Amino acid sequence: MFTHRASIVGTTLDDFRPALTALQDGTPAPNLTQGTATPGKTVFVFPGQGSQWTGMGLELLTTSPVFAHHIHACDQALQPHTGWSLLSVLRGEPHTPDPHRVDILQPTLFALMIALARTWQHHGTTPDAVIGHSQGEIAAAHIAGALTLDDAAKTIALRSQAIHHHTHTGTMAHIPLPAHHITPTPNISI
Repeated sequence: MFTHRASIVGTTLDDFRPALTALQDGTPAPNLTQGTATPGKTVFVFPGQGSQWTGMGLELLTTSPVFAHHIHACDQALQPHTGWSLLSVLRGEPHTPDPHRVDILQPTLFALMIALARTWQHHGTTPDAVIGHSQGEIAAAHIAGALTLDDAAKTIALRSQAIHHHTHTGTMAHIPLPAHHITPTPNISI
């Protein structure tokens, strides 16, 4: 873990070059902030949908054997529940499903979160806590050890398929009770 930190705010190379030179020379710059890490706890935060971009993970897939190993493991765990190849979707291969569909996107993001977390752990960054939002909750549960990879993959695949199927048909809710404890009302199905 690096103990020294620096950040530079800018939008052009002309903003960054003088600040990088100042950092190298140990002199101040108006858009350069420096500091030292303070001891604390490490938390992995797993996001919800909206963090995706075309080509995400491809460079790590080819340069990090650890990342690639975990992407392949996620692909194997997801395929029985999805019917498509995570690797094909990531690579944008012909005849793959639309990566923007929620039932494709969420399992893809889930796999990237798992592979990144496992890569960080491999390199010595281990979380003291994990937290997630939406499909990130499932990734967090797996990294915390509450779900196996197979169980987490099944959960994310079936959850995203349910969301895709029910898009624009109403609202989905999670009720942590057995079905026999819930009283249905007209126009609501359980």
